[in-house]
Amino acid sequence: MAYVSQKINDYTTIANQPGMSAQRRCSALVDRIFFDINETDLPKFLFEIWAFAQQEPYAAELVDDMYTEHRSTFAKLLSEIHPTLTHEECLARASVIVVQMAGIMIFAYNGEDSDKDYADCVRVTKQSVKMIVDLSPEVLENDVTLRGLPNLETHGTNSAHGAIFNSDKDGQDLFELSARQTGQDSPYYRPTVQGKRRKVKINEIVSTAANLLATEGYVNFTLAGVARELGIPESALRNYFPTHDDLLRSTTSALMNVYQDRYAEMGKPSDKPALERLCEITVDAFEEARDSRVCRFLFEILALAQHSDITLELTKTLYSAYRALYVDLVRELDASATARECHARATLIAAQTEGAPILFFGSKKQPLEANRIFELMKAVTIRVAQGNVGTKRATESGQRRSTA
Repeated sequence: MAYVSQKINDYTTIANQPGMSAQRRCSALVDRIFFDINETDLPKFLFEIWAFAQQEPYAAELVDDMYTEHRSTFAKLLSEIHPTLTHEECLARASVIVVQMAGIMIFAYNGEDSDKDYADCVRVTKQSVKMIVDLSPEVLENDVTLRGLPNLETHGTNSAHGAIFNSDKDGQDLFELSARQTGQDSPYYRPTVQGKRRKVKINEIVSTAANLLATEGYVNFTLAGVARELGIPESALRNYFPTHDDLLRSTTSALMNVYQDRYAEMGKPSDKPALERLCEITVDAFEEARDSRVCRFLFEILALAQHSDITLELTKTLYSAYRALYVDLVRELDASATARECHARATLIAAQTEGAPILFFGSKKQPLEANRIFELMKAVTIRVAQGNVGTKRATESGQRRSTA
């Protein structure tokens, strides 16, 4: 933890460097964060710490302090740049910047990008951060384009989707997952009674395993532990999953497939405009990120991917497919964008949603306004998708809309 604490101290030093404008200090801080993402072991260390903090209170305390300080550093810079912004407005902008940095870090290690693709993504991200730092509230947060689009208040009433996590009749938090069975997509497949029973049992095992992974951590994710949770002998569990890797692969892929199928359905062309579909996915993903159980599972998977080739390949596959959904939506919204530009924008949009669970850290010590942060994330997502992230272009676009 001393390593991470030193990094945060370094960031604070950069933010407080005398003789430089607040804008230049903020830019230097972002450059340093990207350097640490690309050139040091900080990301791998953070993935481990995020997961460790779910199991050890003292680690959780340190991580909470770290992200509280990290957000405060950006918030102080923003208050210098925009003296009229309230503390809550500065903190919301700072939170989105920190979320973007965390998300890009996740994709840097799990996105399987070429060096050129990643460089494009970094470029778009830096433009986005500059936009968040520079634009006035009238242009960014109060953009008329945001009116009438899906938000946190309407999500629960208008969404046909429930939370991925649900509670069973005993009140235990379980994933309601459906493990895909080989051959079921075949037109000749006909389920038998025995096959149906086996599927039900497999789903029960996978759901229990997912819950165990989220609550106990990947270190304690064993066949014996899952069998104990199910109340069956380990030998009986091996009839369905002979090895630890078999169970791990099925558990992680089942959850990932749930999200992939869900967002593919929400994003596909329909009678709804592309902008509305994009915002529906964004609000749903943000709501999921507010669920502590989802956060725990994500943190465990990211840490596990550092040790398990199976998990790493699964995360790469998931993030590739997840990003492709946003690529299609970006292309709908801006037909003039090149394939490489669509890829870069989609990566940042996906990274922003994946980084949102970081808001979980320090939220008790430093209360965050979820609605304010989400509305800002939505505004940024729309501008990124439409290619309006350059500060000059974003300002001109916002002024045109505000006078419309």
